[in-house]
Amino acid sequence: MNMAAFRGVYLWDVTPEGAGMTMKADAKGLEILESCAQRTGCQMEILDRGGLPVLLRRLRGRQVWSMGLLLFASGLYLLSSFVWSIQVEGNERLETERLLLTCREMGLRPGVWKKGVDPAQITEGLLSAFSDLSWVSVGVKGTGVTIHLAETIEKAEVVDRDTPCDIVASEDGVILQITAERGTPLVKVGDVVKKGDVLISSALTIGLEGEEQHTEYTAAEGAVTARIWKRLSGELPLQYKEKSYSGIEKENRSILLQGREIDIVRPNSRLQWEKEIMDEQWLSLGDFRLPVCVKTENWREYTLQEKTRTAEEAKKLLEKELGQRAEEILSPHGRIENIVFDFEEYADSVRGEAVLTLLERIDEKTNGSVKD
Repeated sequence: MNMAAFRGVYLWDVTPEGAGMTMKADAKGLEILESCAQRTGCQMEILDRGGLPVLLRRLRGRQVWSMGLLLFASGLYLLSSFVWSIQVEGNERLETERLLLTCREMGLRPGVWKKGVDPAQITEGLLSAFSDLSWVSVGVKGTGVTIHLAETIEKAEVVDRDTPCDIVASEDGVILQITAERGTPLVKVGDVVKKGDVLISSALTIGLEGEEQHTEYTAAEGAVTARIWKRLSGELPLQYKEKSYSGIEKENRSILLQGREIDIVRPNSRLQWEKEIMDEQWLSLGDFRLPVCVKTENWREYTLQEKTRTAEEAKKLLEKELGQRAEEILSPHGRIENIVFDFEEYADSVRGEAVLTLLERIDEKTNGSVKD
């Protein structure tokens, strides 16, 4: 080994094994190493040959396999030259869809050539398009683009206290409570009002009684609670179809390639299955995310069976449905005082109507205009 090293042979990964040594050397120093072994009375054995030249010689007789490997490597290199995913981070008020649509208009979209993406141009375009953005950073890594942004501080709601306006009724109802912070109340508890009636007027009478008085106008402020009524209706058939699960479940895998689903082996499509996505895994090579996703679904077999419900069962279901809808239409300040149900039975269905008695705020400003 000393003789070979003195003659310029580079040796590495030298490991003692019993009475011998194993090592690695380049092909050019192999003849010198054999000569050194003969002169020193050592036995030398070549255990394996490696490197690119050896690999190319091995592939000479495997043209099809070699071509496939070359095409696969070329395909990976080509796919890694495109942008396949765009992520937006840091937005709270701005919708991600709006941001991505603006990026698309500037040429940044999945499938675009990566070298054609100009981060500085995208940054300037987003800052110009959205006044709510204070900072934007566009980073390209692998096959993905990540847009980091910071939104401006949300502006406080500006209350206009200078422009005169009335407070009017947004619904028909009976007044239960009225609190006027500014302005002149024109209604009292127990009054019946129509939608659009002035509840708190912007007109203020200035001056003591018996003296000369004049009228000034202000931006009326206040809260008015009233009892209002609404109607909801719904209908349910007596004959309906219901899913009946057989208990058979199967797992199905498919490949998503640029939005297209490739599913070669799937459960029998002539049967009825309920599908649930369990997992989606995007393939990647290091930092390079490929436009290939493996989707795993759970398929549950079912049949549709004809069912019949009684009129009483339909009424109970309608009561529950109309009650849920009543909760959904309530404002944060409102509550349900009473619900009265009325049903009509037909030969094949039941129709229900709910009369709601609600306690709601009905005060609404006139957007800066004063009603006489």
